[in-house]
Amino acid sequence: MLSTATKIAIIGAGGKTTLLGLLSENKRAHRVLLTTTTHIRPVHPPQSDRLYLSPEPDELCAALSFPGITCAGTMHEDQKLSSLSRELLTLAEHYADYIIYEADGARRMPLKLHSETEPVILPNTAHCVIVAGLSALGKPLSEYVHRYALRPEWADTPDRPIDFEIIAACVLDAVRASNMPTDRLTILLNQADTCTQPCDTLVQTLTAQGLRCEVVSLQKNGLPNFLANL
Repeated sequence: MLSTATKIAIIGAGGKTTLLGLLSENKRAHRVLLTTTTHIRPVHPPQSDRLYLSPEPDELCAALSFPGITCAGTMHEDQKLSSLSRELLTLAEHYADYIIYEADGARRMPLKLHSETEPVILPNTAHCVIVAGLSALGKPLSEYVHRYALRPEWADTPDRPIDFEIIAACVLDAVRASNMPTDRLTILLNQADTCTQPCDTLVQTLTAQGLRCEVVSLQKNGLPNFLANL
């Protein structure tokens, strides 16, 4: 059986959970697997149509035989879902139309740097959306950038206020870590409703790298139209 699923990864910080829900809802008329390769909180009905905690192969196949959002993962001890097994993910590729998954963690901070083991991008992922939270602007590094100490110069100045240069560095770190070609990446500078400064310079910095970059407010305005066609 040939694989049919279009895989969309979401990484970064500052709106991933919101985007995961919006993208899944947009594809709800199709067979959608909403999952993770790291950890997420279970998405219960009515936000999903079906929730499976550590499903058996036949359960997952049956769930993905019908349109709607199937949230599934392996139950973790902290009440979060971790990644399905490779066997189940391979099965899902044959039954789902879309696999929409979160591929890293940020401890609920609006920005992050990536360790050597993340993000966990599935093979043949069609597109990766990188999210960065503008609400971090002006806030101290140590409190608003997950794993900020991975950059020694930041580790030495934990109280440094976050500026556009730092946000750009976090985004470009995600681009590097994703190991995806730029034409299969989209950058969302989210939480625009919290930002009182123009983002033109930041957008220019990122677009100069050949990246598609959009300033959005997912909570306020919902899914941008251009993402509906992924």
